[in-house]
Amino acid sequence: MKKIIAILLSLALLLGCAAGVAEGEEKQTFGVIRVHGEFTLKGILPEGYKVIPFQLDDDTILSFFRSEDATKPELMLSIAYDETYSDVDRLNDLDDDALAILEKTFTDTDPYANITYDETAYGTRLLLSRTQTESYDALTVFSIYKGYFVEFTITPSKVAVNEKLTDEQIEQCINFLSELDFVEGAEKEEVKTAGNSFTANITGFDAEAKTIDVSLLTPIVMTEWDAVKINEGDKIQIGKDEVEIATLSYDGDDAVINDEYYLRKNEEGLYNPYVYDSPILQEVKEMTITVADSVVYTEEIDPESGVMLDEKKTLTAADLFAALEAAKNGGIGFASENVSITFGEDGEVTEIDRFYAPWQ
Repeated sequence: MKKIIAILLSLALLLGCAAGVAEGEEKQTFGVIRVHGEFTLKGILPEGYKVIPFQLDDDTILSFFRSEDATKPELMLSIAYDETYSDVDRLNDLDDDALAILEKTFTDTDPYANITYDETAYGTRLLLSRTQTESYDALTVFSIYKGYFVEFTITPSKVAVNEKLTDEQIEQCINFLSELDFVEGAEKEEVKTAGNSFTANITGFDAEAKTIDVSLLTPIVMTEWDAVKINEGDKIQIGKDEVEIATLSYDGDDAVINDEYYLRKNEEGLYNPYVYDSPILQEVKEMTITVADSVVYTEEIDPESGVMLDEKKTLTAADLFAALEAAKNGGIGFASENVSITFGEDGEVTEIDRFYAPWQ
């Protein structure tokens, strides 16, 4: 049977539930989901953790939290809308027969699963599926919110001395779920530009005002689960494309799909999808930028032929606007994911580089 690998609307979080939360700390926005209504997902980032967003757009929240302490437990959280439960506000709304059907989905896939129930601090029922063997210990915490399936899976860190989950870790995991908010209405996640570089498209400009309109792009990131737990015959969502896997092979840690798509493992242990040698990018921010006279404009191609230069040419902001005007009149453009924009620590643009021609 073919299956859909749900990359969209899934969060993969490596989260230490035993970490404390700083008193009075404000909840952080993790992303926005827009499948059945609009909800902003908010929670409190545990002390000592940082968030690394994988993918944030209208259809996707994909983030992960990393602690400096590698011994903290690991937690995977997935959120997906199920039309069958569209009229279910909470797990509390289900009767015993409906709960038995849900329980069976866990015990059918894991014969060692032991099902119990708990609730959040606000009285929301939680289904707990615990699997304990000599070599494995895992807990899945499941609930429903307005038709959304919310599911956590917590396991001990692979480097932890104690390989079993503790009651304290489980309790604090439930507390984290208690503080996870679905806020009605959408809030766009703010992308930090200061101190970062982005691949970009320049979509417009005003030479007199010395401004450019840009779309900032970053590589799509996938979890190890999404990138590795796939088979021929599956359909997998890669960016905006739904790809049916006709052929699947592996080159070391990298998956090769249909001899065209490559899922390549990065330094974080996550995966970036490529089409041949080009990373698949997603738009994360649109903005209008003022190009100061101090901005360095660099060219890595011949502006007429598009041939790569032996050495990068350093030019000025005025040269940039001249090149944009030339592109407007049929020259080599700036909107083919062929521009790099670097921001200084103060958020001002410091360098703009055109690094290839679209036909290369």
